[in-house]
Amino acid sequence: MSGGISEFESQLRKDIHQLISKIVEHREKTYRFVPGETMVRYGGAVYDAEELSIMVDAILDGWFSGGKYTLRFEAEFSRFLGVRKAISVNSGSSANLLALASLFSNQLPEEMRLKPGDEVITTAMCFPTTLNPLIIYNLKPVLVDVEIGTYNPNPEIIEKAVSEKTRAIFITHTLGNPNDMKYLMDIAESHNLILLEDACDALGSKYNGKYVGTFGHLGTFSFYPPHHITTGEGGMVVTNDVLLGKIVRSLRDWGRACTIPICDPMRCPDKECPRSLKSDVKNIYGLPEDYDKRYTYVNVGFNLKITEIQAAMGIAQMKKLSRFIELRKRNFKILYEELSKYDDFFILPEWHPKSDPSWFAFPLTIRRAAPFNRRKIMGWLLRNRIEAKLLFAGNILKHPAYRNLNARIYGSLDNTDYIMYNSFFIGVYPGLTEEMLNYVVGKIKEFVSSYKI
Repeated sequence: MSGGISEFESQLRKDIHQLISKIVEHREKTYRFVPGETMVRYGGAVYDAEELSIMVDAILDGWFSGGKYTLRFEAEFSRFLGVRKAISVNSGSSANLLALASLFSNQLPEEMRLKPGDEVITTAMCFPTTLNPLIIYNLKPVLVDVEIGTYNPNPEIIEKAVSEKTRAIFITHTLGNPNDMKYLMDIAESHNLILLEDACDALGSKYNGKYVGTFGHLGTFSFYPPHHITTGEGGMVVTNDVLLGKIVRSLRDWGRACTIPICDPMRCPDKECPRSLKSDVKNIYGLPEDYDKRYTYVNVGFNLKITEIQAAMGIAQMKKLSRFIELRKRNFKILYEELSKYDDFFILPEWHPKSDPSWFAFPLTIRRAAPFNRRKIMGWLLRNRIEAKLLFAGNILKHPAYRNLNARIYGSLDNTDYIMYNSFFIGVYPGLTEEMLNYVVGKIKEFVSSYKI
């Protein structure tokens, strides 16, 4: 026997792993990039037999939610970023929701707790699920413009947007490009604001040598297939605040009082948190003394857990993360060096001198003087089997769902509007080879050359 598995089953698992390896090896040998026929994707899952094998093991183990794989994945993610707590969830969108929801918990000190009507500064150029939690919890978004090139807000504008009602900043590191975190941390400290980081696009990006997502009170990440690692669907909330970590885990798990990742009443690691309520707290809860803490609810929560199968994939992906980051940087560099030759047509991406981005994608904005528009170049790319995407929602206020949003707009949204009509991005993900990138560059050159006199 080995780890509760018989020798017979252990051998069968090895046989399955060998079959998986042969399938993957066959796919790799027979795959061929055909320019003009094979779609050059902007992103996608990059995996091999290691992910498939550990996922099969998770299935065969038969414990599908909240087990050893989930604990290991959270621990390895926490170790990589250097944070105290990492709580896995079923998407980056859920991570944003839980991060915001945790700030309403009665378990927080009153001075840190948000309440309906409080203002939260964020950008109008966003993905909806950064803004949606603010709406759900009846907060008032304060929307500011972004800079073309970085696609992040100027921190001076954020500071000017602060009012007596402002309680938090919810910043997004757009396409993996870090914000000026020194300036933002100074703003948060001087005005006593809570700082939330949406780092869903930015796993591995650094500002002044420190990973983004770890500066603020809470950080969020996404593991959707185009992101830096994937679990199919999935996400993570990280924090260095132990209390916030417990609240997020409680909210993720229905809002229950027990926040031990795997609740085993016979071997509970938290001596202060036995399975049943202590007599000295039963009157606080108003419940019977012997009531199970797993069925005692201290927050109005959700069920937003990942499965053991997803967590197993995450473990294998974490081993490859450093290499994925290197490849994203290499691919970005190839595109930047080649496309900078056409900066009379395009505004190329820019980044803070203290930042080291792990790019999610390569953004391009068409200059006002360019003889073509976005529709023409995106149509050209698509006809040549090159995938390009719009920069998320553009100006979120232009969309039907947000037309009547109760928000305060600080300053103009001129850049955000310009981005909505003139910006797009192409891929830099690790699945792109140099041959593919050279093909992309060649097709852009061919398109632009047709407009040169």
